[in-house]
Amino acid sequence: MIKELLKKLLSSRLSKAEGKLLSNWLKGPESDRFFSEEFDEMLKEDLATEEYPEWEAEDLKSKIWQELRSLEARKSNDEDQKAAATIFGLPYIRLAVAASISLLLGFYFYTSYFHTDTESTVETEAIQWVEKANPAGKKTLIHLNDGSKVYLNAESSIRYPENFKSDRRIFLDGEAYFEVAKDSLHPFAVEAGDLITTALGTSFNIKTFPEEARVSLVLVSGKVKAEVSNTENRTFLDPGQGITLRKDSSELQATFNANLEQTLFWKEGVLHFEQVSFMDLVTQLERWYGVDITVSGAYPTSGGFSGTFKNNENLINVLQTIQFSEEFTFETADKKVMIQF
Repeated sequence: MIKELLKKLLSSRLSKAEGKLLSNWLKGPESDRFFSEEFDEMLKEDLATEEYPEWEAEDLKSKIWQELRSLEARKSNDEDQKAAATIFGLPYIRLAVAASISLLLGFYFYTSYFHTDTESTVETEAIQWVEKANPAGKKTLIHLNDGSKVYLNAESSIRYPENFKSDRRIFLDGEAYFEVAKDSLHPFAVEAGDLITTALGTSFNIKTFPEEARVSLVLVSGKVKAEVSNTENRTFLDPGQGITLRKDSSELQATFNANLEQTLFWKEGVLHFEQVSFMDLVTQLERWYGVDITVSGAYPTSGGFSGTFKNNENLINVLQTIQFSEEFTFETADKKVMIQF
């Protein structure tokens, strides 16, 4: 029934009684579920297209919601509806996005028309931020209140608004894997340095540790937009693709085909390193096991170390394995490791 009312709204055939029914429905919790799960699918079906650009529509929707407050004083007549449409330049917008605008403006019009006690001014409160951080040796799974999940690596942290359902922004330091719950009205954005990743319902991994020269993004499922802050430099990724951004540059590197298994090894408790220097290996071991490692003697400065250790292998076994390729001795005490070449 609701879909029929929406279709009538799109074609300007909605009666006043039907408008009131739709307005009451919009105020209830069921409308939130509809927007999150069915809204975009309905547009795809009605418009018979598979090329509906989610992120472009979402950017437009966000701008529309910002402008809607200015329309509250308008009268409910045809001229005002046409004027509201002209503000957003509907004749110049592709069909899928135009339908989104028409639908949203219609929703707002009927909600305002039948709800007369709307405040004319809105007070904005200061954003309350939530911070989650892991020390070395600890990984956590964080459930966000919009239904999304964040797998946070060791020596990593995230910061996000307390009202995350309506403001889905995350600031990341370190590494995290994101499983994003779909919400067509609220894009999900992760800022890692100057790299901004925007998605709807998807999963991806971002890595931006301080000692590394690049921020890396790998898409596992869905589709994302990757862009550089305060620039027009942006690209879109498909599943299995990755991209990097040098921290001293504003230019995204060329996309590459990522090894998804290796990218997500850390999430599955698998320690993996490939062609890294000995001191980079030490940094990874410190982060993974939460220890302080000191190295003395003539440690190797050339060549790379590779290895994969499954089932959360303990540190002693890892060091003993490395000893097969390099001669050194080691001692452990509490959370300290001394390596002697």
